[in-house]
Amino acid sequence: MRYIILLITFLFALTPEDILKNIPKNSPEYSLDLILAKKIKELKFNPPLIKKPSNQKEYVKEFNNLVLLENRLLTLPQKIKELQEKLNILQNENTPTAKLQYIYYNRLYGIYNKELSFLNENMDKFEKEIFESVKDIDFNLKEADYNIKLLKQTLLKVQKEYERLNIDLQKWQLLNSKEKVENIKNLIEKNLQYQKRLYQKLFNNYVVVWSVDLKNKDKKAFEDDDYLLKIAKKLSLYKAVDSIVNDFEKFAFGSKLLVYNAKKEVDLTFQKIISLINHPLFTVGNRTITPLNFAIMIFILILGWYIGKYYKKFIYQLRKKYNLSHSTATLLGNMGYYTILIFSFLISLKSVGLDLSSLTIIAGALSVGIGFGLQNIVSNLVSGIILMFENSIKVGDYIQIDENTRGEVVDISMRSTVIRTNDNIDLIIPNQTFIQNNVINWTLNDDIVRFRVPFGVEYGSKIEEVERVVLEALKTSNVPYVKKHPRFDVTPRVVFIEMGDSSLNFELFVWVRGEYARRPRRTKSEFLKLIYNALNRAKIGIPFPQQDLHIKDSVPFEIVIKKDKNA
Repeated sequence: MRYIILLITFLFALTPEDILKNIPKNSPEYSLDLILAKKIKELKFNPPLIKKPSNQKEYVKEFNNLVLLENRLLTLPQKIKELQEKLNILQNENTPTAKLQYIYYNRLYGIYNKELSFLNENMDKFEKEIFESVKDIDFNLKEADYNIKLLKQTLLKVQKEYERLNIDLQKWQLLNSKEKVENIKNLIEKNLQYQKRLYQKLFNNYVVVWSVDLKNKDKKAFEDDDYLLKIAKKLSLYKAVDSIVNDFEKFAFGSKLLVYNAKKEVDLTFQKIISLINHPLFTVGNRTITPLNFAIMIFILILGWYIGKYYKKFIYQLRKKYNLSHSTATLLGNMGYYTILIFSFLISLKSVGLDLSSLTIIAGALSVGIGFGLQNIVSNLVSGIILMFENSIKVGDYIQIDENTRGEVVDISMRSTVIRTNDNIDLIIPNQTFIQNNVINWTLNDDIVRFRVPFGVEYGSKIEEVERVVLEALKTSNVPYVKKHPRFDVTPRVVFIEMGDSSLNFELFVWVRGEYARRPRRTKSEFLKLIYNALNRAKIGIPFPQQDLHIKDSVPFEIVIKKDKNA
């Protein structure tokens, strides 16, 4: 640490002339060191001054000077920090050039600190002086408004020319024409410089308009400063202009500034929200989708879903009032529900500006999806539509898919059908199952079903007696069966089927309806119990499997008993 302090002291003691004396004039770095020494001599702090303007032209000039001073005040701390880093690096260098550079940056470091201190002390005074001059200046507002209009038109043309030049630049870059590319780049640079001059003129005229509103204490000044700040951003002076504008408005409006600023902040926040919700998310075809469009689309879809949901509920309420069947109500409810959803989807697309031609993109994507695994889903959807219109399976029907899968249909949706078994288990079955496979609908046209109840009696029983006993027992029993039907004969019958190995086999043909048709095992059990009890009372034997063994007497045989010799 002591070494560094001594080195710095030594460097401060040296002058640029002392350092130059020790550098050979034929050295390649001598010319550079000579320039550095000259610049060190020229370095001095000149305090900036602001003159009080007496007319519009001088006011605009001094206002721009004030902006530059404010910008200088904002950027000086960073410049001082950068100088400090350079000095930290150079303090360990011992070459003549490094010594001169250290002296240069050290003096500049001192000047910057003086300048920063001066500006901190005097900026408020400069601002008040320029602001107070506003009262005494006659501004030409009409001329400023005319200039603003003209400058905006000119700027628009120049910006279009800038875009055209960029297109030409890309063209010549593709064609690999270096000469043309260089010419276009020069034109672009000139265009940008011209734009900057136009922005500066536009800024100057907006300063006039804004200052007139300040002079009249018109709150339109808060609208004008938005334009000032937009142009200041183009000139890379946003922070400086923002600071001065806020101070001037504070001088002009005093305590009212808080109210105006609060309103301004609300307006700015509202504008930011509007800008945010209108920010593009993605593009479909030629239409850009924004968060607002997307939110409206989602809202319409949710609204359609709610309308469809309450539509189904309304239909089920009408069922009781108008005595609609459950299957009819379900069909009307489901078809109306899906129709509402489809219309909601189309309306939501229209709300974001998409037409039906845009659906070709979605259809193309869906076709790829169907090709890679959505066949079953689409098949089930189509099958659901067929089932709803065909009416071959309705809600409330009792159906059988295979030997172990049977039950009542409780719901038919677009993708699947719900069957509730007699064990109160809900089976969700894809709709294509009912289209592709054989399905037994026990209650398609009505709920009357004929049961065949098999039973057997022993050989030697009288067939007529068996038929009579069973039918009489059926007539006098409480077992529910259908006795009359307007369309076909439902008379119970006992049919002799076959002479089996151990029994004479019969079947009882009997018709049942409603709940008993939906419980085949329990219903058949009731009839079997009735038949068993009736046959027992009539002393008619019920056989069981048996075999007779016959031995012929003509076949001789003898029994030989051998004794063990060792016993």
